[in-house]
Amino acid sequence: MDKEGLLYICEVQNVSAPGHMPTQQLVPVCEAYYKKRTVGYNRLYAALGANQSISMLVRCFNTQVPDYSQELYVYFPNEETDNKFRVSNIQEIVEEDALDLTLSRLEENYDISIEST
Repeated sequence: MDKEGLLYICEVQNVSAPGHMPTQQLVPVCEAYYKKRTVGYNRLYAALGANQSISMLVRCFNTQVPDYSQELYVYFPNEETDNKFRVSNIQEIVEEDALDLTLSRLEENYDISIEST
């Protein structure tokens, strides 16, 4: 199993003190080792048919995402640019104990709080 690096799976939370202006920030819920994968034609055309774009596909190993029902994001700490993405789809690969995450570029510019991991 080749690994390219570490990523954080995050959710958006309000990190401001009570009574202050809300401040949305990415807060990691888990971390995982990943390997980049090639986006196939079937996945690409399915996304285009749903009016979505796919920026990247990664396979995360030995990862348990706590709650699939909420909107999740991915942060790559070692990338200089384009290091934050929205998770468009999660596909479980049971035989490899892995998850395939389909990622789209993030339009919003969230800060990230790594201290909470």
